[in-house]
Amino acid sequence: MDDNSRKWTVLESKEAYRKKWLTVLEDRCQLPDGSVIDPYLTIAVPDFCNIIMVTPEQEVILVRQYRHAAGIVSLELPGGMIEPGEDPAVAAKREMEEETGFQTSNFQFLYKIHPNPPLEKNLAYFYLAKNVVPTGTVSLDPFEDIELVFLQREAFMQKLLQHEFQHGVQLSAMYAAAIQLGWIKT
Repeated sequence: MDDNSRKWTVLESKEAYRKKWLTVLEDRCQLPDGSVIDPYLTIAVPDFCNIIMVTPEQEVILVRQYRHAAGIVSLELPGGMIEPGEDPAVAAKREMEEETGFQTSNFQFLYKIHPNPPLEKNLAYFYLAKNVVPTGTVSLDPFEDIELVFLQREAFMQKLLQHEFQHGVQLSAMYAAAIQLGWIKT
């Protein structure tokens, strides 16, 4: 069976809920075998970006912040939502400076993924920023309470390899950056 013959046909789609940046859709879908799922719930949320930031001294800059849905304080990559129509790289550079007050000209795209394809319609973009330097320009969103954390290469790798980072969608980007940086040999 080829990929196109596996696709579902959306017979009807209606908005069940909308608030701020989240929309829940109820789809009535016909499967290739003719059966119908009604409703199949999907979530429309904005695309987002995250950045692995490395200083000239081989420190990784992370942010520590409270994540209410999980009820945890999380150590994670800087990043945020991409505005409608905004270039993901521009958004990543903007988010990097807004959250950390650092910037660089050594900025590279790693990859993009669907973070949760059974439920969500969005994309996540990941970047590696090397030789980041302080600009002094931090501009947090209302309700953002971010603490910057600087981890030496060895400490970052230890936390990564011991599964201490809890933001699941960011883990593959951390590994991809570590490979790109030569911190993990393939």
